[in-house]
Amino acid sequence: MKRLLLLVGLLFWSCEDSRKVEEPQELIQMWLDGTEIPVYDYYESITTLGVKTLTEDGNVKKVFVIHFQKDGGRVSPEKEHYALILYDIDGLNNDDLIDEGVYVNPASQSTKGVTLEIVGLSDYTSNAQGAITRNENNIVDGVVEGTFYNPYNETLQNGLLLFENVTIGTDTSNTFYSEFY
Repeated sequence: MKRLLLLVGLLFWSCEDSRKVEEPQELIQMWLDGTEIPVYDYYESITTLGVKTLTEDGNVKKVFVIHFQKDGGRVSPEKEHYALILYDIDGLNNDDLIDEGVYVNPASQSTKGVTLEIVGLSDYTSNAQGAITRNENNIVDGVVEGTFYNPYNETLQNGLLLFENVTIGTDTSNTFYSEFY
């Protein structure tokens, strides 16, 4: 009987799992014209916004923005910034603020679009494509590549963004782009 109690005691004592689970860390990488931009050093403010609305025709519209601003403080269109905007005009009616899938620009038959923005009235996205590859409780992974016109140096630039474990925020003060999409 003592042996049985000793064996049971050892089993319970030795089965304790003392491993610590590390939380995945956010990672955002950016390249402009092939040159890596160290986003966490270069930009003082990196914010996100996700918005889900019901349109008048009954569709679910979703917008996801990653907004990079050179100077800290209030997010403003007058400050040097860069933004990635993914939108879907016919999204799934669920709790996700953006759906997994492929996003393209210029428009195609897809309801999912993507644009790259830089401050200025004359900037535009020439072409872009991207994907949300994972969305778990509005923590997303994805990739976007595209060409946009930069009015400051009057050239087309190629941008590439890779992101992992990015939490989608819901504070509308995180970007001013929520009003436009």
